[in-house]
Amino acid sequence: MAFLPKAIVEKNIKERSRTDRLKKQRTDYEAYLGVDPFTQKPVRISRGDKKELEQDIADFYRRHKFGGDAAARLTAIQAIDAKNAYDVLASANLKVSLFDVASAYVGGLNAKDSPTVKKSVAEAFDEYYRGKVDGADKTKTFSTVGKWAQKNGGKQLVAVTAKDVATYLQTNYGTHKPKTYNSHLLYLKTFFNWCCKEERKYLPKNPIKSLELKPDPWEEPEYMKPDEVRRLFALLELAKGEKPELLAYAVASFFCGCRAVEIQRMAADPDAAKINIEEETVRIAKAKGYQQGKRPRAFHIEPTAIAWMKSFDFLGALKKVTNDTLLEIFDLARRNGIHVFQNCGRHTFITYHVAAYGDPAKTTAMVGTSDKMRADNYCGLATKKDGEAYFKILPAVA
Repeated sequence: MAFLPKAIVEKNIKERSRTDRLKKQRTDYEAYLGVDPFTQKPVRISRGDKKELEQDIADFYRRHKFGGDAAARLTAIQAIDAKNAYDVLASANLKVSLFDVASAYVGGLNAKDSPTVKKSVAEAFDEYYRGKVDGADKTKTFSTVGKWAQKNGGKQLVAVTAKDVATYLQTNYGTHKPKTYNSHLLYLKTFFNWCCKEERKYLPKNPIKSLELKPDPWEEPEYMKPDEVRRLFALLELAKGEKPELLAYAVASFFCGCRAVEIQRMAADPDAAKINIEEETVRIAKAKGYQQGKRPRAFHIEPTAIAWMKSFDFLGALKKVTNDTLLEIFDLARRNGIHVFQNCGRHTFITYHVAAYGDPAKTTAMVGTSDKMRADNYCGLATKKDGEAYFKILPAVA
């Protein structure tokens, strides 16, 4: 027998612990069902919830009991879909197989709507991802489009429907904040637009063009208090002997307002930015959007940042920054009870720079954001007193 008895499968469910990309501990439950008689490959089901796994095992053996090995290969949804399809064919008095129907449908696509090159989801994503420049956008692409591609890798691009993607988004991110849901949707739309480009023509049109973003209610922007930043920098200063790149990253973020992608480029590409500590100037040559024509920006470094840069080998430490550096800073902060969040360094810098100096136009020019973005998210949040306190956070050893 290719598949094991249901009782043995349930008895031998394995509990496994793993660490995900965010270094959080996860527990999975896995069942080994035996060997697929068609492919001769082992069949396993893994779920994050044991009850969900037991239900899936029961569904598998229910299909196997009534339809044999072939039926067991279908998911519950596929089995229902097949039953509905046969009902439609029967009502039309058509005695044909689903294989014949699918072949006729694919072969009958209008020539103008047919993709020039047929690609699977996995093939298209691999090509798309390889073309990304290392940095925050590439990382975000992997955590959004990449997650979807992992679940749908074997599917042909032309078979992807708006309903499929809408169901995926609602199932995985429907209960998250609208910003998270919308972020995944936007990255998926960008991927499908790339697939539709004339030079590729992997798709005749974007299948999820009609999917709409969720309304995103305005929330009070989040930023750190001066005392929290002071505590964080005290920890980073203590760790600079072993991990100086943590402090270098924080200085560029909290006291220069640089974006994560810009800091990572500074580390990897000597042409991404020119930092002259003696003359107290920075020129960001490869800012966010430079590949789409965004111009460089230059500004004078704040005295607080200069003091930190001169307290250690800042430029040398900056070259050691990796994609994991920010995660290490966050881990250090959280282990010591300091609340940190996405883009907290840049957001905090902009908030206090506006509060301390009262020159929003100067702040906007320094950080490369729009006047609207600055006005909507940073003005009026903090007092001048807090702003001045923030820029008095200096190294203990100069």
